[in-house]
Amino acid sequence: MKKNRSNIMRYYPKIWNGARGFFVTGTDTGVGKTEVAAYLAESFSKKGFKVGTMKPIATGSSKDARILKADPVISFRLPLAPLVAGKVNKGRIWQAFEKLKANSDIVIVEGIGGVMVPISGKGKKAFYVSNMISKMNLPAIIVARPNSGTINHTLMTIEVLRRKKIKIAGIIFNHSSRVKNDISIKTNPGIIQGLSGVKTLGVMHYNKNRSKRRMKWLKRIEF
Repeated sequence: MKKNRSNIMRYYPKIWNGARGFFVTGTDTGVGKTEVAAYLAESFSKKGFKVGTMKPIATGSSKDARILKADPVISFRLPLAPLVAGKVNKGRIWQAFEKLKANSDIVIVEGIGGVMVPISGKGKKAFYVSNMISKMNLPAIIVARPNSGTINHTLMTIEVLRRKKIKIAGIIFNHSSRVKNDISIKTNPGIIQGLSGVKTLGVMHYNKNRSKRRMKWLKRIEF
């Protein structure tokens, strides 16, 4: 039985301030946005909510969209930034997004690459993934790698989102491949949280079967 939208806050993860979903972005391409977005969608669906998933733009392979169970609104054959891959009709994206919102209790949108991936335009008129998040008015969940280099990438992502005045629900560290559990992996989440003030929500552990990766929640989603 579908539950009333006003009861969303009773469940975990919980949503505050009237937001009806999340935009899952990443520090880079290949960090595991799809697995995280699919897991969030599955979690809310199991609570009885009607969940709408969306992949606005895909370039190259579309197998990620199959895991998310959402056909891309716009897709290009070559694995390039959308600005280079082809002409993006943003109107189609907004139309699809509004329709999804109208027919869903919660929407989960997966971006493409990182927040500064260019979608269209140039110079001061350039339109990036961060502009898309702002336009959709959804809080962002940042997916980051756990290992060396992630401090720089994650802090820069946070900085861009804050400059755009985009709410950040938190960070999820995804083990998208088998990595040695060294000191950087153990300390990076705490260091990033301490420097930025953005909470580490959880860690998704590696599983060769991408659709079976599971989350270890460290904190609830609050903002």
